[in-house]
This record gives sequence, structure tokens and C-alpha cells, in this order.
Amino acid sequence: MKKFLYLLLALAVVLAGCATQPAAPTQAPTTAPAATDAPAATLAPTEAPLVNATGFPIVNEPITLKAFAVKGPYNKGDFNELAIWKKYQEMTGIKVEFTAVESAQQQEQLGLIFASNQLPDMIFKCGIGTADQTKYADEGTLLPISDYMDYAPNYAKIINDRAEVGKSVKLANGKIYGFPYLVFAQPALISPKLFINKVWADGKGIQYPKTLDELLTVLRAFRDSDYNGNGEKDEIPLGIELPDSFYRSFYGAFGLSNHGMVNGLWDLDPATSKLRYMPTSDAYKEYLQYLNVLYTEKLVDQEVFTVDIAKFSAKAQQNLYGLAFIHNNNYLSDYKNDFTNLPASLEGPHGDKLYAGRNLSVSGQNTFITKANKYPEATVRWVDYFYGDEGICLFFMGIEGETWQKDANGNPQYTDFVKKNPDGLSMEDVLGKYVAWSGGGNPSVADDLHFGNHLIPQITLDGAAAL
Repeated sequence: MKKFLYLLLALAVVLAGCATQPAAPTQAPTTAPAATDAPAATLAPTEAPLVNATGFPIVNEPITLKAFAVKGPYNKGDFNELAIWKKYQEMTGIKVEFTAVESAQQQEQLGLIFASNQLPDMIFKCGIGTADQTKYADEGTLLPISDYMDYAPNYAKIINDRAEVGKSVKLANGKIYGFPYLVFAQPALISPKLFINKVWADGKGIQYPKTLDELLTVLRAFRDSDYNGNGEKDEIPLGIELPDSFYRSFYGAFGLSNHGMVNGLWDLDPATSKLRYMPTSDAYKEYLQYLNVLYTEKLVDQEVFTVDIAKFSAKAQQNLYGLAFIHNNNYLSDYKNDFTNLPASLEGPHGDKLYAGRNLSVSGQNTFITKANKYPEATVRWVDYFYGDEGICLFFMGIEGETWQKDANGNPQYTDFVKKNPDGLSMEDVLGKYVAWSGGGNPSVADDLHFGNHLIPQITLDGAAAL
């Protein structure tokens, strides 16, 4: 029995010695640790991040994004086959698969997307107004880009440098949800411009109109004769590129929108200098009556309320227009050089001769990231590139060495492949296979260096100067 107790006591002592003891204070070693033959522990390698903060590629492993997009009138084929997408995929490691529709289908298709909750990763070149942005932001459907500004240095710089941009793109909650189209080329800020078919007018000795009454006389003449010589009375006296262009073309002649279109339906009452809601004024009633005359007498395109640039250009190609109130005379297709600008804005019944069609440099927000996107940081970087000089050049001018090259001063210029195409294609037809900017609504910057100096023809420049 005693032997058993001694064994039990010995076991308890051994167990007590194995128990965890408080660690003694450690002291810095004064000498290097002794060498050992034991193999060193292997540390797990640090995993590289998927998204690079700067430079290319944007991602270290290829990813694919799905996007809903609106294609422009010059993009005749598959939007996915544009040359810049192949080039940009090589640069970034990001493939974007676009579902692209014509601008006339934009609102219907976009509504179906949000209603069905079958969201793409990105909405591209597709304007969403402030009210809808706010709704989708509150629902969590759109992600705030402002949460990822570290990945958008070009966009952030513009916002910081231009206060008007920052004010325009923020919602009431202070966050930014969309990428805007920024138009800094000055002639492009005047829209629409007023053009007349000089071949038709000069051929019949018609004087260019200076007043609204004279405009009616000219339009009736164009309506009632076979000016295009095809044996049919199919002339459209006045063509409009978009419904909004119809409205704003005549505001100033009635003294309306006297502080520009940026204020919507509000301006200052000239009699009291107080804020005025234009639709409540007598001038606005006169304005509506004039538009009614244009429409009921078939002096304006009867599809004016549903027209888009593609429809407008298709009719222009048939030589149907006598006057055209449009953004750029390139939209007049093969007959673009048959037109010239009116020498000044039209004078109204009370002597008003304002022109209200001056736009802000921020032309709406058009590109958004949805909650379905698993790679928001990479997507923000993908879009942000188009707000820097190199990205603007890619977006508007295409591929260096093919569609553009630098001149002796280091400025980009279109190549003869674009300007004097060997197959006789127009600039627009050539570029329509390379770039996505036609039709507007671009997440980029239309500046003079990459856009205005090359893509705004002289007739359009003269039209802007006259207004």
C-alpha cells in the first residue's frame, strides 16, 4: 500500500512540473542565436491583390464584366467588336460583354432591367436622371462611386479642380453614383444650332429667315415644292435631332429661359426681376401656340416627339430636310455640306432675340455600377481611365498608328485612313468601327484637343459662333 502511495505522489510531482508556468520576463539577446541544423519554418506567401491601384493591367487575373449600353448612330455592327474594346482588354485584363441597344430603346430596356432585378455589373452610356438615381441609390441598387474614389484619380481631380462638376454630380446625400459626360469643347456647349439647306434656298432665291414669321414662310415653301427633285412632295421642312431640341430652339424668341437652359423651366420675369415659372407666363402660351402651328401645318418632322439621332440621320440621307436644328451638321450624312448656319438667332413677335440653347459642361451622368458587381474597384478604374489624357484619346480617337498619330508638336491627329479613307468611307463610318462616342452620353471628356479640333466641322463652328 505504501509503495502505491509513493508511486501516486511521484506521478503528481511529474504532472505539476509539466503544468504551464508564468513566462519569465524576456530580455533582448546580447548575442546572435546559436546556429541549428533544424529546418527553418516556411512562411505562407502573401497573396497578390486582384486589383492594382495604378498602372496596367488593372487586375492580376482576368475578369469579365457584363454591361448594358446604348450604342451610337455610327456604330453599325456589334458593339462588342469595336476596336477599342479589344485594345483596352489587352491593357487592363478586363473583358466587358456588352448588351447594346439603340437610343430609342434605352428607357424601355432600362426599365425592364431594374424591374426584373436582372442587373448587369455596369450601365454604360445610358443616362439616368437625378430622381431615378436617388431612387435606385436608396434601394441599394446602384453603388456609390464616391466610396471608391481612390480608384478614380482622374475623375477625382476634375471634381476637385472644377467646382461646378462636383456640385452637379452629387446627390442630396452627398454621394456620387454616376460618371458624367463632360463637354469642355466650347462650340459643343451650344445646342442645337440652326442650319438651312443652302442648295434648296439659294436655288430658289429664298432669303434666310431672321424672324419667326419669316421662318414660317420659308418652311411653307419647302413643304409645298419638290426641292429634292425626286418627283414626290416628301420634303420635311424642319428636321430636329431630338425632342428636346425642338423645345429649346424657340424659347429665346419668346423671351423665355433668359438665364439659360441650366435652370430648367425657371427664369427671371423681365418685368419684375423675380423668379418666374415659365409655363405660367403669357410668353409660354405664345410659345406653345407657335409650336402647334409648326406641327399641325406639317412644317416640322411629324416624328419630332419620338425622333432620335439615328432616325434623323436616316432621313437626312434621303435629302429630305430644308432646315435642321441639330448639334452637329455631320448628322446630315452625305448632305452635310449642303447646309449652312443661319446668321443669328431668330427674332420673336415682341423683338426678343435670345438663344437659350447653351448647356452646362456637365452633360448628365450616364455610367453606373450596380450591386451585382463583384469587382467595383476594378470597374471604377476601368471607367476612370477615360477621364485622363491617354484614355480620352483612346475613347475619342481610337488606336494609335491606325486612326491617329502624333504630329510634330506631339498633338494627336487623325490619320489619312480616317480623313481620306481609301475605301471612300466618311470619318464617321470609319470611326464607328473603332470608338463608342457617337450619340453622346459618354463617360469621358470631350475637350478641344481630342474632340473639338477634329470632330466639329467648320459649318458647325460657324453655327455656334452665330448664336
